Amino acid sequence: MKNASEYAFLSNLEKKVWDWLVKNNIPFDTERTFLAGAGELGSAKVDFVIPDRNLLLRVMGSYWHSGLEAKARDELSKERLMAQGYNVVDLHEENLTDERIDNTMQLALRGEETLR
Repeated sequence: MKNASEYAFLSNLEKKVWDWLVKNNIPFDTERTFLAGAGELGSAKVDFVIPDRNLLLRVMGSYWHSGLEAKARDELSKERLMAQGYNVVDLHEENLTDERIDNTMQLALRGEETLR
C-alpha cells in the first residue's frame, strides 16, 4: 500500500491515520460514501472503513467539524450509520497528536472513542 503522502485528497490528519493503519498492518478502505450518493442530502462520507470489524472511522478536524451546524450534521450522520449496523468511531484532532495517536487508534479499533 502506498504512503499517505502520495494522496493529495487526504488531509494531514487523515494521512496520520492512514500511516498508522499501514504501519500496524490493519487492512482498510478509504473515502467511502454511505446512505446516499456522494454530495446528496443525507449522505455520509467516511474517511476509513475497517471491513473485518464493521468499523467506520471518521477523522474530525476542528476546521470542518466545529460549530453547531457541523456538530449536528455529524451527529445525525453518525446515528444513521449506527442504525445501519456500523460501529462508528470519531477520531478528534486533539487525540491524533504524535503523543496520543497510538492510544487513540488502539481504542478506535476496539470501537471506543477517546474523550475530547
